[in-house]
Amino acid sequence: MSLKKTAAIVAAAGALAAITVPAMAFENEFHGTSRLRYFLSNYEQGGGGNPLTPNAAGRIAPTNAGTTENLKLNNYFEQRTRIFYTAKASDDLKLVTGFEIDSVFGDKAQGSTTRNNGGALESDATNLETKWVYLDFKIPSTPTRVTAGIQPIKDSLKGIFFDADVAGILTSTKAGSATINAGYFRGYDQSYFTTNTPKGQQNLDIGLLEGKFAISKDISVTGAYYLYADGRGLTGLPTGGAGTISSMMLHVFGLAAEAKMGALSLSGFAAYQGGLLRNVDGTDNTAYLNALAYNVAAKMPIGPGTFKTALLFTSGQGDLDRPHLTGWVGTSQSQNKAWGATTGTSTYNESGMLLLNRNAAAGTGTTDNAIVYNTGNGSNPLQMQGLYLYTLGYDAKIGAKTYVNANAGAAWTAKTNGLKPVDAKTGRRNGTNYMGTEINVEAGYKMYDNLTASLQAAYVILGGYYKGSSTVGSATDSKDPENPYTVRTSLIFNF
Repeated sequence: MSLKKTAAIVAAAGALAAITVPAMAFENEFHGTSRLRYFLSNYEQGGGGNPLTPNAAGRIAPTNAGTTENLKLNNYFEQRTRIFYTAKASDDLKLVTGFEIDSVFGDKAQGSTTRNNGGALESDATNLETKWVYLDFKIPSTPTRVTAGIQPIKDSLKGIFFDADVAGILTSTKAGSATINAGYFRGYDQSYFTTNTPKGQQNLDIGLLEGKFAISKDISVTGAYYLYADGRGLTGLPTGGAGTISSMMLHVFGLAAEAKMGALSLSGFAAYQGGLLRNVDGTDNTAYLNALAYNVAAKMPIGPGTFKTALLFTSGQGDLDRPHLTGWVGTSQSQNKAWGATTGTSTYNESGMLLLNRNAAAGTGTTDNAIVYNTGNGSNPLQMQGLYLYTLGYDAKIGAKTYVNANAGAAWTAKTNGLKPVDAKTGRRNGTNYMGTEINVEAGYKMYDNLTASLQAAYVILGGYYKGSSTVGSATDSKDPENPYTVRTSLIFNF
């Protein structure tokens, strides 16, 4: 072999080594999910929030262009794709990222710079959203792991206080059978919305402290404390005064437990929420918050599937004029100090409901409608009605590729306040707190290992809480709002 050829081979080998060695030092992990859904519904229409929110007169207006007792049928497609990439240097050091693309067929395209668009003709739109970007690393020679950046957080109360993506720092330390979590998260900094405001002075801050203890292999207990400190002030609230809260400080203490007794699995929690809401009437008065929440749930394998049942309670606020507030406050988006009644960041996924309560596990799309949209069952921190929600269901597997789930649930408000609808015939709020009952079913078939086709259908029988409250009716001929229903077909690709 000539010297020239030998030199060329050595150079090529060196170049190849330079390329491959750094790549071998990292593991590049890609995974994600893509869902395409088609809807037939009288209330769902590609948006979010509670479709049965009363107007200022306490009446329920149709959610679309219909002005008759029977609502027009909405039909639409929506698509959501989430892509997750992890750059893994080792088990003790990695960068985790997540991205999301949402659209509804025929929505907006060219020139649109808002999220959840791009499904129109020629499609071009700015719609790639950053969901997660955080470092995940273990502090050397310690039992502590850190996640720093935009990350998902969920409370140990099954998400009824917060379940969201937010920027912050979370530490997790293992000590024997115990795990201690501590974190700080900044929800908003008002300097990005108001000029001449120093950064870090007017914030929405969230603090987290959790102690999880494995008493045995079948029993675990979690003690939790959460701080919600909003020093920005909230605007547009129905306080009877200036419509503002100058600051809000919430403290949440919770105790959760899980136990397995043979085939029976039990779980639940109890929580207390206290705090101060300052300047609630446009002067300098302070409202004191004392709210409660609890949950019990059970599931057990029976036959080809699993039977499950659960009860959720959150306390409610009965009188806006009282300085003592008792309505449970779940977190919500509040960009530029405006509380978002239709942009909740609390969930209750255990219910199995499709329409009755906000259940992110059954949604995972851009459409996000629910009659009980947030866990406090209200429109703002001063007007939470509270909730009793009882559900039961059965999840069955039929062979290796087919499943069928069926659920039923009923909801009641815990207290009566100004959010209760008004009967057109009597001109008064209805006497009952019974909101309604949902029956739903979901069936799915695994077409490939990574592709599942499914069908969901739900129907809600509205209770006396809504009697005679439709704007279609009159004092001589009151009408009930139409019972909500939805049918959804899905293709779900996981990779």
